[in-house]
Amino acid sequence: MIDDLVKSLRPDDVTEESYRARRADDLTRAFAERPARRRRTPLLAASGLLAAAAAAFVAFAPSTTVAQRPAPVPAATPVLTARSVLLAGAETLERTPAETGTYWHEKIRTFTSPMDGVVVASTAETWYDGRDGRIGPVRDVATTFADERAGKAWRAEGKPGLPVGAERSFKGMVLAWGIGTKEVRQEDLKKLPADRAALQKWLDEARPEGTGKGAFAFAAARHILTSPASNATRATLLRILADQNGLRLDENAKDPVGRPGLSITDATGDHTLVVDPATAKLLAYVYDGEDERPVDTPPGTTMIPAQKGTAYAYLESGWSDLPG
Repeated sequence: MIDDLVKSLRPDDVTEESYRARRADDLTRAFAERPARRRRTPLLAASGLLAAAAAAFVAFAPSTTVAQRPAPVPAATPVLTARSVLLAGAETLERTPAETGTYWHEKIRTFTSPMDGVVVASTAETWYDGRDGRIGPVRDVATTFADERAGKAWRAEGKPGLPVGAERSFKGMVLAWGIGTKEVRQEDLKKLPADRAALQKWLDEARPEGTGKGAFAFAAARHILTSPASNATRATLLRILADQNGLRLDENAKDPVGRPGLSITDATGDHTLVVDPATAKLLAYVYDGEDERPVDTPPGTTMIPAQKGTAYAYLESGWSDLPG
């Protein structure tokens, strides 16, 4: 074998075994001998010999005199917090190249609770370029009940909460999202500032009177993080969220459709974001606060108030072409 060949080619007088066998006698002779007279040695040679002697002493002196290096301290495992997750997400978004396309596409599965013990789920898609687009049909409608009594009560009430919607294309239609007191269109979302002070000012202007600053930022996040806003704007929003007090993190969370993620809940407990730690994309938003009251909107627009128990799972969002 190769190991045996190398061993047979190595002279015995330089093997480790023979060296150890005679090292005690060698060291005894080395330290007992004294030069009869001092001889001048070139500085470079003397330095080399001293270094070699020091190395030999460290290597072969009795173990009680050998300097022992302390055992390496194992690196502490980083502890995740809601703040660290949000800040890491901001950095991820800033490194993510901007997408391009004509139509902003969203595929969302919505979960509502029209009655106690009843959950209605459905999936819808939109493609929109700011003026033209298409709305897909409502699909995969499913209703679940906490128990048989809840199912009977729901049917007796006429099955409230069932979504209705057929596929249709549209032209010249302006879609707007209600973010607090602001009616926001697609172009407005694209122009949201990335500067922190400017974005905070925009949020403050949109925040309804009596609404907490942190809670409103979380409510607005579900719109902004899944919109055509720039990655820099989204990163800034995550940093604003990260500086709030009282955030709670669940490292073993799943969104309403079962995808694993990290969930972050605000101090009120009303708003939860579930994010993908690899991409910093928003997987889901869950609202567990009191039912919001409808507010007046301009003619031709509709604002849907949030209801307790409502959840949105963002299956797809990004730029694409209009299908077929």
